Amino acid sequence: MTNLLNPWLKLANDQIRQGYILKEEQSIIAKFNAKVGEEYKIHTSIFPAPFMGNVHTAPVLILVLNPGYDEKEEKTGYYRNYESWWLKQIQYISPIENSPLFCLDDEYIKQSPYWKQKLQPLINKAGVEKVAKNIAKVQFFPYHSKKFKPIYKKLLKEEYFSSYLPSQEYNFQLVRSAMERDALIIIPRSKKFWYEAIPELRNYPNIHFTKSYGNIIFSENNLGASSFRIIVDKVNK
Repeated sequence: MTNLLNPWLKLANDQIRQGYILKEEQSIIAKFNAKVGEEYKIHTSIFPAPFMGNVHTAPVLILVLNPGYDEKEEKTGYYRNYESWWLKQIQYISPIENSPLFCLDDEYIKQSPYWKQKLQPLINKAGVEKVAKNIAKVQFFPYHSKKFKPIYKKLLKEEYFSSYLPSQEYNFQLVRSAMERDALIIIPRSKKFWYEAIPELRNYPNIHFTKSYGNIIFSENNLGASSFRIIVDKVNK
């Protein structure tokens, strides 16, 4: 497997950056935004969120679609308040000591409780410290939008990309590396996108899914008793 360099280091070290899109992806994102409706537009002034947690070592990876956009969270200053945290995260520097999955930090939860709520059943069984240490998240697409729409194939060809953006290819590499170390993978929704990007996921034995597409809470009922028990055991190790 070819080891791609972390593309986000360039963004982190750019002292005169304008917006938060990787330079090599700015043109295609601008073209995409010009073609889609407001609900699908990529927010270029919000720091990207490509991954969170110990993605290189976590025994459990959650594969999600893309970071959403919430007008209420923007009004409260949530996106601005945590820019420095994401700046550290994309360099693999944990913003919170001993809590790599920093969406479980008490202060963070006050402004964005979403992931705390979804992971609560696992927290009840393993404790918040182990969940924060042993679970990581990887996004299929790193930029914020209210609703997700994949980049048009025509635009990708115009920009001389293959089927995905460089930032996406890097995340796919992270997933493949996790598979090589036999990490447990959970896909709560958008299995189709992940299977197309990483075909070997189809036959990966250590993979689990939630039953509900609308509510991705990681509970025994939503995962199934067997999967829930396996995940709890993995997190507890």
